[in-house]
Amino acid sequence: MSDFSTSRDRRHGGLRALGGSLGTVTKRAFARRGLTGADIARQWPAIVGGELAAHCRPRQLRFPKPGEAAEGRLTLRVASGWALQLQHLEPLVLERINGFFGYRAVARLVLQQGPLPALRGAPSATRNRTAEAPPRPLDPALSVKLSTVADPELRAALESLGRSLRQKRDGPGEKP
Repeated sequence: MSDFSTSRDRRHGGLRALGGSLGTVTKRAFARRGLTGADIARQWPAIVGGELAAHCRPRQLRFPKPGEAAEGRLTLRVASGWALQLQHLEPLVLERINGFFGYRAVARLVLQQGPLPALRGAPSATRNRTAEAPPRPLDPALSVKLSTVADPELRAALESLGRSLRQKRDGPGEKP
């Protein structure tokens, strides 16, 4: 390795992971939509739970005073037939959102009915499911331990984590 390449790597910082700069890239796009920080959009299923996330998406977060990030109004796109259900669940949804932020960031919800954009990472309806690899089976010892978890959402999340870790350990080309 020459002295030139070594000094050049130090001067330009060398290679960086894409995930490290992703927040900088998406910050402006999310800010235009009023989703400051964009964490609420990226973490929506974790915030409200999988069932609600399947039927609504955050569209815009507006605050009453410029520069303040409290007592906001969150606009949600809601699938047809779910607006009334979500209206009844508004106190619970607000509690979960504000718990995520750690303070009263959102004071009320505004519901807009319409078709939902797909969640990132969700399987597409147009994707050929026969081309997908079947999920890896869980380790038998892990299956026994997970059978004692009472919460079905937590159990499903832990099963998914176990499969993912096994996939990383065994590699994509290996048989389960």
